[in-house]
Amino acid sequence: MAEEMTGNPGSHGRDLSRETFLYALALVVGGLVQLAFLPFISEFLSADAAGELGTLRVLSEAVAGLVVMGLPTALIRTWQRTLAHRTVLARGMTFPLLPALLSALAVLLLGRFLTSALRLSDAGFLGHALLLGISTAYVQIVLSFPRAEGLAGRYLLLQTLRGLASLAALWALLELTGTGAVDSFMIARWLPSFAMVTAAAVMMWLRTSDSREVTPPAGLNRELIAFSLPLVPAGLAMIVLSSSDMFMLRALHPSPSESGYYEWASRVCLALMPLILGFDMAWKRYIFRKRDTGGTIAELGRAGLLFMLLANWVSMLLAMASPELVAALGGGEFWPAARVLPTMAGASAMYGLFLVSQTGCLLTGQTRYVAWLTGFGAVLNIGFNLRLIPVAGALGATFATMATNLFMALSLFWVGRKVFPISFAAVTLTVIPPIAFGPLATLGAGWRAAAFLAGSLVTALVAGLLGMAGKTVPPEPRE
Repeated sequence: MAEEMTGNPGSHGRDLSRETFLYALALVVGGLVQLAFLPFISEFLSADAAGELGTLRVLSEAVAGLVVMGLPTALIRTWQRTLAHRTVLARGMTFPLLPALLSALAVLLLGRFLTSALRLSDAGFLGHALLLGISTAYVQIVLSFPRAEGLAGRYLLLQTLRGLASLAALWALLELTGTGAVDSFMIARWLPSFAMVTAAAVMMWLRTSDSREVTPPAGLNRELIAFSLPLVPAGLAMIVLSSSDMFMLRALHPSPSESGYYEWASRVCLALMPLILGFDMAWKRYIFRKRDTGGTIAELGRAGLLFMLLANWVSMLLAMASPELVAALGGGEFWPAARVLPTMAGASAMYGLFLVSQTGCLLTGQTRYVAWLTGFGAVLNIGFNLRLIPVAGALGATFATMATNLFMALSLFWVGRKVFPISFAAVTLTVIPPIAFGPLATLGAGWRAAAFLAGSLVTALVAGLLGMAGKTVPPEPRE
């Protein structure tokens, strides 16, 4: 363990690549599960019911954001700074109990209002949203411990089993029982999640047995709370960002089907999350280890820029193939989602840029800036939605998301420029393609294929140049 605490700076880049690959592979399983859900959605749900399902999903994400309390990043950071891992595990599992109970009380008290405002057909659906939110929060928390330990392989196994169990449960509920379609989709997600949380908690409890006698450092609770609490407003703002589109679509647009098209396109874009979230999970451990054991800003910059290139490339593939994907997986009921999907793919790539832009603030512990700018971004997103949804429906909501992600990313890059000085010229060139995906996707198949080929060549060229720079540029002197 002492070797891990001191670390070998030369191995950190290899660890980042290995862990990103394994985390991405784990998320590929989750993405494939979500894509496998699409034929079930197209067969068993109308566009209106799909919008209702999406509303419940977003509501569960809001509950998860409240319960998780910004803990995963704080737990990963603290894990690197102390050997009292059993204590850190116990604190991480017990801290969210209070917000979970408060969330349950809020859903109970606001149940009638939420059912009416969100145009839900059954008030009982809110219970599923609550259970899914709590289970999702605990999944994030309990899996932060294998991430902190570098156990990406265990993470992959747990997420694979969870995904397979979710898909099997959905099939069984829809085909073998009389459970309603929306209920089936929700149960198939929260039940396997709770099972995985239990398995992961037991695994880490056994793994930390050698640290049960280690005395935790003084002020451990204060350290965890001081780092995570500033992330709570950011998490709340992200809840607004993730939920306002769907909620406002249900409330502002006369056609409930628009929320269904938005939900369908959102599920397709989950195919991008293996790369984006896989990198994010490995990135936090990477930057903290680099800071503590040696590394250069140039290394961080090249790694961040390479990720942004790859995120753009994968989102471009999805955007250029959007008409074919909707025709194959959605059919006539969800064909209007083809106009939403390309811009949503671009917005997802922009979210990856936002994750990298937090690097400077995370390295200095100034998470309050992340909270402030994310909060302002949430207000901005609501304003965009108020203006765009009444005239453009689901496409307007998607434009609002893209514009908000772009604003937050550029703002955080500016705030953290002294610590993480990525070239603004490079960032500008990175954000142009996602903005262009929507117009490009309206072209014919030949033009779309040519655009993807040109983008692939540019991506390969720049990635090669970044690789060569990493081998030829001498390391910066450490102060």
